[in-house]
Amino acid sequence: MKILTKIVLSGILLCIFSSVPAASELKSRYTTIIYSSDDQVRRFNKEMSLGSLSYLLRNKASITAADEAANKLDVLIERVETVLEMYPKELRFNVILLSSESEVQDVFRRKYGRTVDYIAFYSPRDKTIYLSVRDVELGVLAHEIGHVVVDFYYGISTPTKIHEVLAQYVETHLKD
Repeated sequence: MKILTKIVLSGILLCIFSSVPAASELKSRYTTIIYSSDDQVRRFNKEMSLGSLSYLLRNKASITAADEAANKLDVLIERVETVLEMYPKELRFNVILLSSESEVQDVFRRKYGRTVDYIAFYSPRDKTIYLSVRDVELGVLAHEIGHVVVDFYYGISTPTKIHEVLAQYVETHLKD
């Protein structure tokens, strides 16, 4: 099953980045961040302000913007796990940084055959969050990570409404 998932993900990544010379990867504790330019990582890092949660970065070493972006993402994931009181084993997923919401919407349309106005979404099939770096918001990203945590925690496909309620709960209680 894992091999099939990797093959499908590789095919999707190839389609997404077919017009890009090469995609790069940045590994964090929980994620592989996939991006097409260093500018995307810098913008993601700049736009992703943790606000009152910044104190959680104090024990994380960040030398470059990429290090800081990976650390911010890990801190946010751990905060989402705490809010949900769900700590899945072997939590490992991808985050694909896209330049704009229209790119996110194009990926969604290709994958699911529907037109949406999303700036981010989680694909449980690929274990991947697709995210517009131009429009990144802490609450939206936490919402999508909520979907990831629920998906990994239960290990089975749960009803969409349950996923959505728990993801909205994360968004609401992130800074409590």
